[in-house]
Amino acid sequence: MKKHFVLLAKYFSWMLMVAALCGPLRADIVRTQVITLQQGWNSVLLQVTPSPKDPSLVFSNTPVTMCAMFSGIAPTAQYIQNPPAIQWKRDGWLVWYSPTRPDSFLSTLQALNANKSYLIYSQQAYTWTVQGTVNYALTKWKPNAFNYVGFGVDPQSPPTFGQYFAPSTNHQPYQIYRLNNGQWAQVANPVGTPMQAGEAFWIYCNGSSTYQGPLTVKLDSGQQVSFSSSGQTGMLLGNQTTEPMNVKVQTVANDIGIPLSYVMRGITPGAMVNSTYNLPATYQVPTLTPSQQYGFWLALRREQMVNPTQSALLEITTDTGVQIWVPVQGQNTITQ
Repeated sequence: MKKHFVLLAKYFSWMLMVAALCGPLRADIVRTQVITLQQGWNSVLLQVTPSPKDPSLVFSNTPVTMCAMFSGIAPTAQYIQNPPAIQWKRDGWLVWYSPTRPDSFLSTLQALNANKSYLIYSQQAYTWTVQGTVNYALTKWKPNAFNYVGFGVDPQSPPTFGQYFAPSTNHQPYQIYRLNNGQWAQVANPVGTPMQAGEAFWIYCNGSSTYQGPLTVKLDSGQQVSFSSSGQTGMLLGNQTTEPMNVKVQTVANDIGIPLSYVMRGITPGAMVNSTYNLPATYQVPTLTPSQQYGFWLALRREQMVNPTQSALLEITTDTGVQIWVPVQGQNTITQ
């Protein structure tokens, strides 16, 4: 009896540990990323944080047997090595090995996170569908070095490398390397070569840069649009190009979403007047002129909330092929 009690206690402890590792995914700030893996090595930008984040669980029942994240600095092109030639530990990589491999005990990569670039080895062609939470993060460029990075672009009509990086003198002349059949190859014609959603590549950054793409998105509150005690918050949208830009904001919610308004600010004699309107599912931002910044202000309609906390995703797209996801969350402080 005592032995059975001990085994039962261990079982429940294990279940609690699994529950803690997995944790609930908020349905309203979750999106599904679909990544087409080729047989062999793939260079991937992961845009969601899966739950659980443990690679052994994320890649369970898939043909993926290795995953690596670069944690060092690649100052020159000679350090951009083809995957079979990499000495993972020495060359600055964190690596996960499948439990099916004899070297799995050497794994150093413990978690997968959004907005990170990974080398992934798949034993066969596979459509990897990964669900996870979204957070907005800025690219932090390492100066005078190759950076292993990826960006959010429209899966259907992505920009070319030239269109995406044209506004940044720090990334010219273009030195971009793309993984092709397991080999890194320099993109010969960046001006005419389309990018690909979910792709990561090596790009050289000359000097210090804060470049984030043709469209910049600056949030009032870190990695998401957040309403706490404040009734209004927003973001600053900036057109970095020399051409007019059309920007669309779409609200995506897998659950009940969050009731929002957009705020229009006008000047009357002697006063600044704010007018609020219900935010439609798709909102067309006024056309941004070259180098223009536009304050997109949002208000939370707490009187329409039914839960203490509600969330959704904002999908921000441009007619130039940029796609940016931003979570938005608000608290109903009136009923809490």
